Amino acid sequence: MKVIHAFSQIFAIFAFLTLGSLMIILSMHILSIEDAIAKLHEVYNNPWLSLRTGFLGLLFIMVGLSFARTLVKNGRETDALIISGENGPIVLTMTAIEDAVKKVLKKFHLIKDWKIKSEVRGKSLYIKMHFVLWSGSKIPELLSEVQREVTIRLSKLITSENRVEVACDVLRIEDYDAEFVPEENSAVSV
Repeated sequence: MKVIHAFSQIFAIFAFLTLGSLMIILSMHILSIEDAIAKLHEVYNNPWLSLRTGFLGLLFIMVGLSFARTLVKNGRETDALIISGENGPIVLTMTAIEDAVKKVLKKFHLIKDWKIKSEVRGKSLYIKMHFVLWSGSKIPELLSEVQREVTIRLSKLITSENRVEVACDVLRIEDYDAEFVPEENSAVSV
């Protein structure tokens, strides 16, 4: 479905650029209708000019398809991690990876809110997490525990040939709300 979506976007871009250019040419009277019709008759009547126009059209289509291929290929690389399994390749999507990280983060009661950004570069997986923390915690110890737990969880999902890098950023530290009561069975109570 992504390939069709990418091609439709590229087609729409080229169509709008072509129509916009045509409208500007017509509105500025750069090319009169009579001249345009005369040029079309010339292309239809001259076989060499027709061949040259067809070749240029084919060249434009090939360039457009190469741009589309590059766009789709780059989009696929950042959407999933491909792991070599015993029975063949396994595709692990970024959504699945981020869900695994979220399950780990739910164990820490001192993390109020988070945002996760994941990226794949080759065989390396980069996870960057942005946190809003509750006050009263030792931040370096909490973040190192989070990094360790996330790395352990992700190492269960991927092979040892894939490298995992986990980075944590603290955006804000907030005081406890009156209705917030920390859980007793939390993974870390710092």
